[in-house]
Amino acid sequence: MSRETAPVGSGTQTPGQQALASGSLRTIDAVAISISVLSPAMAMQLNTGGVAATAGGSTPLAFLLGGIACLTLGFVVIGFTRRMAAAGYAYTYVSRSLGRQGGFLAGWLYFFGFACFVPMTMAGVGWLFADVLGISHNYWFLFFIVGMALLIVLSVVRISVTTKVQLLVGAVTVAVLLVVGFIILGKGGAHGQSAGAFTFGHTVTGGFHGVFYGLILGVTSYIGFESAADFGEETAHPRRAVPIAVTAAVTFAILFYVFITYTTTIGYGVNALAKNPAPWVNNGVAGVALVYGNQALAKLVEIGAMLSAFIVCVACATAGARTLFAMGREGVLPEWFARTHPRYKTPVNATLVIAVVATAAAALLGYGFGTAALGGDAFTVYYFFATLGTLAVILVYIALCLGGIAFFKRTSRRFNPLLHGLIPLIGAVIFGAAWYGSIYPVPPNILKVTPYITAAWFIVGIGVVVWLTAKRPRSVERIGSILGEEGGTMVEALDTA
Repeated sequence: MSRETAPVGSGTQTPGQQALASGSLRTIDAVAISISVLSPAMAMQLNTGGVAATAGGSTPLAFLLGGIACLTLGFVVIGFTRRMAAAGYAYTYVSRSLGRQGGFLAGWLYFFGFACFVPMTMAGVGWLFADVLGISHNYWFLFFIVGMALLIVLSVVRISVTTKVQLLVGAVTVAVLLVVGFIILGKGGAHGQSAGAFTFGHTVTGGFHGVFYGLILGVTSYIGFESAADFGEETAHPRRAVPIAVTAAVTFAILFYVFITYTTTIGYGVNALAKNPAPWVNNGVAGVALVYGNQALAKLVEIGAMLSAFIVCVACATAGARTLFAMGREGVLPEWFARTHPRYKTPVNATLVIAVVATAAAALLGYGFGTAALGGDAFTVYYFFATLGTLAVILVYIALCLGGIAFFKRTSRRFNPLLHGLIPLIGAVIFGAAWYGSIYPVPPNILKVTPYITAAWFIVGIGVVVWLTAKRPRSVERIGSILGEEGGTMVEALDTA
């Protein structure tokens, strides 16, 4: 059956397409994927300082608000997942709720965002590895290249093997941070406990703006909690396993992030945190692990951040590759992206493209336009692509929240305005505030171009989908049509009694 005659919603594989390894992941693997994309150890050590630069002593509030937004999004994702499973979940879910063209734009932004997180996190790996070895940070890109080669290997082998490594590394690195956090809590920090950390009164740039501008990196820390949904076609019993993974990841992230940012804040003092751009890493100032522990503990924390950064880099590459796979399989991107490895059944072509583009982008920014910005080449790459990727993904999250309202209203037998309407709307509003706070006032240095790049990518996507609608309408009709586990009665799990 040719690509132009495949029935919409058939879920069959056409001759030019290959299937993913169906059922190769268990529930624990799905949990590992979602938590590893969060990269909690890296997020706390590299993102906390970026949030604190504007949120100051109110940094825990920024992370709490980001967590609330993601909790509402998790509710929406679970509602979708209990009804369908698909690679490239955002692409499919938005197409089923806001229309096929909207679904294309969601996939277009989603894989772009996750592709941005690959050079971001690998730059962190390179910088941290050089710091652990005690050599010049100028060698960061050499370690970047080595790490990218290893990423390709881990992304192409059976994904179930990779997730076990992710889960082990994640557990160890989180445990180390928890030890330091409880030490700080037990000693009462620098000036005792402070409820002011959860108010708008201790920001650097003023109330609302301070928290919501800082929230952009706070949201970055949560991005990916729902990524188990990207692996719905490879997960056994996805309608049960993926909701468990999403719920576990977002709940863990909120509790862990708020606890660690609170202990970090009181560790330095509510009014002193903003002065430490890398509060956990000993980068010219005493890191909090060194102040409340010792040199060995501080070094262990840094090694944990490095390993965590690498694991999340692999996870972001695999999640982004599956969106490219899904879009290539349905004909809205070149079918070449839908080719899978003949043995491991992983989207090898999509993975290679993401790895090559990420390496080129890091080299261009690190050694070209960004060399004088943000205090260093690796950190320029890190914060630039963190901001750029988050701006793109937040737009997808807003679309998912709004799409969830429309989808639940259309498919639920008893639409509940509170559960199916207000909760997704709260998420959309918080994500919208974070997006607005990150572009106004204008961001400093090279970050000021990130909203324009995001807008340009979005406009190009509109042009592509308009062209597809005019020239390849049957490809547009297939958007969101291929599911891993479709058919039977819709599961109305979120309906009220």
